[in-house]
Amino acid sequence: MHRTQVLSFIFLVITMVQGTFAFAYDPTDCLNDVAELDPKINIGSATELCSGAWTPEPAKCYGLVSKIDEGIIRGIAVELCAGSLNSENTIACYIKASAERKLNRGLSTTLCSARKSKN
Repeated sequence: MHRTQVLSFIFLVITMVQGTFAFAYDPTDCLNDVAELDPKINIGSATELCSGAWTPEPAKCYGLVSKIDEGIIRGIAVELCAGSLNSENTIACYIKASAERKLNRGLSTTLCSARKSKN
């Protein structure tokens, strides 16, 4: 390789790496999103929801569930959405469990949550 080809390759690699970091989503981004969705959520619940959230899906799920179930309490919404990899699938499961199977909120959450501990 010629010197200019090597330099072009290095520049390309650096550009790709910087571009990847620019679009990265992390748990602190999730905390920011949740604070916008629910300014009154306590930091402990928000932290539980966003723990390990490398995509916006848990925050999206949290925002959606409060619209489809206005009576859901924050703690159950957090349990349902924490760890969600696909907010639409999590919410669809919750609706189906509640409406079709007539499960209460707690059981619907246990069934549909990605991280709900199952004893």
